Amino acid sequence: MNECPTCGDRFDRLGQHFALGDCDPPELSDRQRGIIDFLILRGANVRSETQNPRLEVYATSEGWIADVADALGWVANSPRVHQPATDVADRLSSRYDRYDVEASACSDVWAFTTVPHPSFDYDAATGVEQLRPLTLRLLVSAVGTWVGLLFGSLHIDVRGWDVSGEQLRKLLERKEISTAEYDGDGYAEDSPTCRYHYDDDVVVVPHYDALELLESVGLSLSDVAEPISFQN
Repeated sequence: MNECPTCGDRFDRLGQHFALGDCDPPELSDRQRGIIDFLILRGANVRSETQNPRLEVYATSEGWIADVADALGWVANSPRVHQPATDVADRLSSRYDRYDVEASACSDVWAFTTVPHPSFDYDAATGVEQLRPLTLRLLVSAVGTWVGLLFGSLHIDVRGWDVSGEQLRKLLERKEISTAEYDGDGYAEDSPTCRYHYDDDVVVVPHYDALELLESVGLSLSDVAEPISFQN
């Protein structure tokens, strides 16, 4: 049950309370907006079956999705299993006839929905027009990697996300954060402070801009360093 932030009562369907009751959904906090923008960039679905749209968020990690729902507070409904691992295995087995996928090799797909809210009127990832500090911190923490030695650069890998590398570069440019993109023929020649990447959806932030970016969102080099393991 969710507690209405306006009247303090608890409801099984808080969205229905807002739609039919005496309370209107309050404005989202800056923290909630920062998290929501991150989820939209990542690939949250926007559903508009009612007067106000709502979001659907999916993940294979129960802990991750529970933490996100908890961080969003009243606006997020309780997480649930959207698709059990057995169903995932059956779908994969039917798609790839040559393989018999065991459920133990798959994970449950978890999900939560939000209550409908007018602030969720996004046109997918292109609806995010600016990078809030929290959104940028979450983005870099999730898919940012420091490539190279001390004088390396930051790679933000959004392959598989709804936001494209092109859009992310524009969003970073609006925050006066430079990015490096090689648009010539053949291979780019790396420099000590810039390590290029062949994929347009891996956004490269050169060394000094990357350091300023990390400092601005409260992250350090150790937070984005490439993990090294010599174990098999």
